[in-house]
Amino acid sequence: MFEQIPKATLAEAAARRLRQDIVTGQLPPRTRLRLRDLSAQYELGITPLREALSRLAAEGLVTFEGQKGYAVPPVTRDHLLDVTRSRQVVEPEALRLAMAEGGAAWEDGIVATLAMLEREIGQRDPGSEAWMDRYEERHHRFHRALIEACPLGALRRFCDELYVQKTRYRRVIKSAHGDWAEILLAHQVLARQVLAREAAAVETLRGHIGNTAEALLTLLDAPAPRTGRGRAARG
Repeated sequence: MFEQIPKATLAEAAARRLRQDIVTGQLPPRTRLRLRDLSAQYELGITPLREALSRLAAEGLVTFEGQKGYAVPPVTRDHLLDVTRSRQVVEPEALRLAMAEGGAAWEDGIVATLAMLEREIGQRDPGSEAWMDRYEERHHRFHRALIEACPLGALRRFCDELYVQKTRYRRVIKSAHGDWAEILLAHQVLARQVLAREAAAVETLRGHIGNTAEALLTLLDAPAPRTGRGRAARG
């Protein structure tokens, strides 16, 4: 059946499914990604899977080590800090440029994605993986909307890749518990400052990203197994 579908389309589908399973932890850290096993699991051919793994390696969601082949990267303190600090450099700059360039359509996008995020948080069920998928999708849309008017496409794409890396830490570490009213307020304040073109929004976003790292590092450093409720990661 693979011959009837363009290889590029199959590779995109394979990358999308693998990305989702890596980010959500369905494929846990350090899992070996053997092509034959993946082909059987996802019912896809070897060629599109190999292309998908190459794409994900470029995004940092897959590692490749010579004879060992492909694997899901581990979650580590150093890597989390690397992703966080990189994101604190590039995303606030993308936001600054977006605030300078954005018009009515950009503003409408922020308002709309914030409303969707508010609604999803209001319907929260952190114990449900299906709800977590919906929440993460709404959360990502909001953060993407903030920088949508940034005129530098490569910068937006890099911000997106770093965001996905951070999302994997949130999902694998299972940080989605805590003060949801505080989480919602943080996003509302950020949106309000951005829409008002306040210069303070840039630092608010930088702090918002840092707060996530602090919460995740606390959970990452905690003895395993963890039980009970942890502080929620926000950004």
